Amino acid sequence: INYCLEIYEGPNLISFYGLPDDASITNIMLSIEGIATGVIGEGAAANYSETFGWIGSLVTISATAGYWVILNDSSELCIKDAIPTNTTIEYNLHAGANLISFPAEGSIELGIGFPDDIEGSISGIIGEGVAANYLNGVWSGSLSNFSGGEGYWVITTDYISFSFEISSLNRIKTSNSI
Repeated sequence: INYCLEIYEGPNLISFYGLPDDASITNIMLSIEGIATGVIGEGAAANYSETFGWIGSLVTISATAGYWVILNDSSELCIKDAIPTNTTIEYNLHAGANLISFPAEGSIELGIGFPDDIEGSISGIIGEGVAANYLNGVWSGSLSNFSGGEGYWVITTDYISFSFEISSLNRIKTSNSI
């Protein structure tokens, strides 16, 4: 597949629902080279230097991870010849904050996307400018859907392993207002 993510000047919390065989940061960020100044993942980062290219500990982009991409101007991050992420991909989360992706194009409600048996181990989710808490079996807050191309901080109280339940995925991507 080929797709583009609209990103704007400043920090953008994104993820990828398809990656090409070459998932190096150099290849993935090619369409915004010179506009992107940095990429931050959970525990890894890279900065762009006109002299040296991408430098830092973040070398390869992962289908299960979310990323902060910092730009000095608005642009589109375009991915070509990507293999769609297997929507049954397994996420292994540790207790605390985990920066994750959503593995499909489209959107789904939080309570439908998470398997019921893990919701009690999640205390909250933070997206770009939105958040939700899980209290007494109910999701509440300004974040209501997972959407392809967006990244999320998932706060857990335990180690959990899961795959998103996306059988009722809405193929029309929604956007959350900031």
